[in-house]
Amino acid sequence: MRVSATLPMGVVFLALLGCATEKAPVTIPVTTTTTRNAPAWIDNEEIPDGLAALGIAQANPMGDKGLQRTVALADARTKMAGKMKVRVQSMFSRLDQVMTTATADATKKPIKSDVMNRVMENVTRQLVNQELAGTNTRATWTDPADGSLYLFLVMTKDSMDRALAGAAQAQIKKEIAQGEQSLNTALDKLDAAIAASGK
Repeated sequence: MRVSATLPMGVVFLALLGCATEKAPVTIPVTTTTTRNAPAWIDNEEIPDGLAALGIAQANPMGDKGLQRTVALADARTKMAGKMKVRVQSMFSRLDQVMTTATADATKKPIKSDVMNRVMENVTRQLVNQELAGTNTRATWTDPADGSLYLFLVMTKDSMDRALAGAAQAQIKKEIAQGEQSLNTALDKLDAAIAASGK
């Protein structure tokens, strides 16, 4: 009888001991712009009048601010190029949709997929190779805690649409010259596709 009475007491004691040694939950520090006194664009880089990208560069051991800015700018441009690629794909997807809807025979695509893909790839490459003409640094901020530099790169909607339209028209005209006559109608519908891809 005595053994059975001490067994439940031992279990209760161990349970209490386990609760007492349980570690408090680890709290992760909050790194929002409010707590760091950072500008709001660090948490939300979206802008209503175009495309924006955030470049980040850690402080370097030499304390070279010029190099740090170059690294942050390169990071922002890489991210901007990715966003531009998505925009180009969206624009050509809309253009293809409009062209397919406009054709009399809905089962036959007016523009071959390989032609559309080639035009799309060339437009993207041309925009990126021009180092995203029309981009500018809207703001920078250095984190006082660790010295990281944040760079806010922006391309306005007007600049973006002009660059996109110019590159797309040049590539479509090149394909027309090489015999892809069905792209002729695409030139007329290009402006609407560019406008729709930004929404």
